[in-house]
Amino acid sequence: MSLTQATETAPPAVPLRVRFGGWGTGIMLLAVWLLLIAATGLYRPDFLSQQTVLAIAFTMSIVGVLAIGQGLVAISGGFIDLSQPAGMITASLVAVRLSEAGMPLPVVIVGAILTGMAWGAFNAAIIVFAKLNPVIVTLATNFIGLAALFLVFQLAEVPLNSDIYHFGRASLFGLPAIFWPMLGLVLVVGFLLPRTKYGRRATAVGGNRAAAKARGISLRATRFAIFMAAGGFVGFAAVLFAATAGPFNPGSGNAMQLNIIAGVILAGISLAGGRGNFWMLLLSVGFLSTIPTSLVFFGLSSDTQSIFQGLILVIAVAIDGYRARKGTP
Repeated sequence: MSLTQATETAPPAVPLRVRFGGWGTGIMLLAVWLLLIAATGLYRPDFLSQQTVLAIAFTMSIVGVLAIGQGLVAISGGFIDLSQPAGMITASLVAVRLSEAGMPLPVVIVGAILTGMAWGAFNAAIIVFAKLNPVIVTLATNFIGLAALFLVFQLAEVPLNSDIYHFGRASLFGLPAIFWPMLGLVLVVGFLLPRTKYGRRATAVGGNRAAAKARGISLRATRFAIFMAAGGFVGFAAVLFAATAGPFNPGSGNAMQLNIIAGVILAGISLAGGRGNFWMLLLSVGFLSTIPTSLVFFGLSSDTQSIFQGLILVIAVAIDGYRARKGTP
C-alpha cells in the first residue's frame, strides 16, 4: 500500500470535544477556577483559609439553587426568567411570616416553595395565554413584584432562635448546612433530566418546538410545568436566603441576577434551549462565587466587582452564541 493510499484511508482526527465526551466545558471551567484560586493564594496566602471556603459555599448555596430554576427555563426554550429576584423576596417574606408565627422549618420550607410555584404559574399564565415573549413578561413581573413588595414592607428578618435561623447558621462536615441541599438538588436534577419522560420533554421542546409538537408533546402544559418547577426552586432558594441574609429589603435579591444567568450559560446550558448538563453548574457557580471574594483580596472595590460581573456575562453570552453556531455541546 502506498503512502498516499494509507493517508486517504486513515480515519479522520477525532475533535477534542468528542474525546472528552462532552466534558470539555467542565475541564475548562475547572482549570480557570483553579487558576483563580492559585493566583489569589499566591498574592494573598490568607485567601486559602476556612473563612474563604465558607464564604464561597454560602454564595454557591443560594445562587446554585436559583441557577437550577434558571437552567430549567433555558433548556426548555424559555430563554431566561428575569423575575427571580421578586419571586425569591416574596417567598422569603412568606418564610419570615411563617417563622414569626412559630411554624416549624418543614412548614416554612413548604410555604416558601408553594409561593415560588405560584409565582412561576403566574408568569406561565401570562406567557402562555397572552402568547408573549418570556423575557419581556418576566422583566415586567419582576418590576411589578418589587414595586408591590416595597408597598408591603421595608425590612424583614427571620426571628432569632427560630428553626430557620438556626438552620442558616448550622454547619455539617465543615461546610454550611445550606450547602448540602444545593449540592443534592444539582446532582438529582442533573441525573433525572435526561432520564425521565418529563425531563426529555422539556429538553425536546427547547430543542425543536415543531418536532416536539408533532410528537404529541403539549407545549402549553410543558411551559406551565417548567415555570412552576423553576418557581419551586426559587422558593427553596428563598428559604436559604432568609435563613442567612439577616435583615433584607425588597431589592436585596437583585445583585444575584447576573451571576445566575452567567452561571447557567458557562455551564453549557443553552439559552436557545435543547441542550445542557446541570452537573456543570457546580463548576460554573463555584467559579463565579469565588470571584467576588478573590477581588476583595486583590483590594478592588465593589464597583470594580460589578464591572467584572458584567464582563463575565458578556463573555458567557458570546460563548453561548459560538456554541449555537457550531452546534457544540
